[in-house]
Order: sequence, then structure tokens, then C-alpha cells
Amino acid sequence: MTAEEILQAKKRLRQEALKRRGSLLAQTNRMFSEAIEARLMSLDVCREARTVFAFAAMSDEVQLYSFMEKALAEGKRVAVPLIVGKGVMEAVRVRALSDLVPGAFDIPTVREERREIVAPKSLDCVLVPGAAFSRDGARLGLGAGFYDRFLGEKAPQAQRIAVAFSCQIMDEVPREAHDVMMHAIVTENETILCR
Repeated sequence: MTAEEILQAKKRLRQEALKRRGSLLAQTNRMFSEAIEARLMSLDVCREARTVFAFAAMSDEVQLYSFMEKALAEGKRVAVPLIVGKGVMEAVRVRALSDLVPGAFDIPTVREERREIVAPKSLDCVLVPGAAFSRDGARLGLGAGFYDRFLGEKAPQAQRIAVAFSCQIMDEVPREAHDVMMHAIVTENETILCR
């Protein structure tokens, strides 16, 4: 496949995956998110992590707010993305969910006066969103490359755990050299160990 063919294949797959994810009813999303949270809480990598990088979800994504609350209650350090430039993000510490406000692209992040950047090298576990995943750990994001850059350049040591609904698991996900692979994928139905 040429680079252009890969881009077009990614675009088609992204549209299909986001349509599937977006078609879940709010009640189904909530139920599946709770099942995913239970699976995450039972994973050694999440249980043993001292610093977890999660994400404040958009309405049709896996909801991790309850997971973050429990992690904070257990004394873990929790961080979420902060968009700082074109394709560039940092990890910013969350001390309480009440500190979250709409940020870039309307994605919730920590309010400005409460922001503390977390060193990417201190992250033990990163919970990764995306449009589509394949069972071998390939990930298709939303196209801006934030996670590929962050994980590949700043936090290569972190365990990468994709969180997704089972409808987002595809037979194959087109890949390019810069695409970062996942170590595991957690859905409402299963935990897939990729490597």
C-alpha cells in the first residue's frame, strides 16, 4: 500500500469505527464502561501503578471518571491530557474530578490555576482512547497523532492499555511506522494481551 492508500484506508476505518461507537445508547455506554473499569481494576499493571495517565472522556468514549476517582482514593497519582500545541500534549495532574473543565477540542482537562505537569517518565500506565484497534495491538486514533507522539517520544516506558468497546475491535488496522502499538486492550467483554 502507498502512503496515500494507507491514509485513505485509515480515514474509512475511522469513520466506520466512530459510527459504531457513536451508535451505542448512553445506558449501554455506561454499562460497558463499568465492565471495562472492573477489568482495569483487576489488571496487575493498573493495580500496581503509582502514576496512571487516563483521559477525561467525550460522551461517546469509554467513561473513566469512576476509575479515576477510585485511583485517587487509593492514593495513586492520576493525570489526564493537556493539549499544548499542534499535535502536542502533556500529562497534567488531577487532584479532584471537580478540577476538570472543557479544554482544547472541548475535551475536559484540569482548570488552569490547578495545573501541575507530570513528568512523562514517571507514568507507569497509560489508558489510551482511540477510534479502532486490532487484536495485535494496532491503534487508529482520531488523526492528530497526539498519543503516538506522546507515547513514542516522551513516555516509551509506560504500559499502554487501550480502552475501547468491543465494537471498536477490527480484524485489521492500517499502520504506519510512527504508529505506537498497545500492550493490551480492555473491552467490556475481554482483556486482550497484545505483547
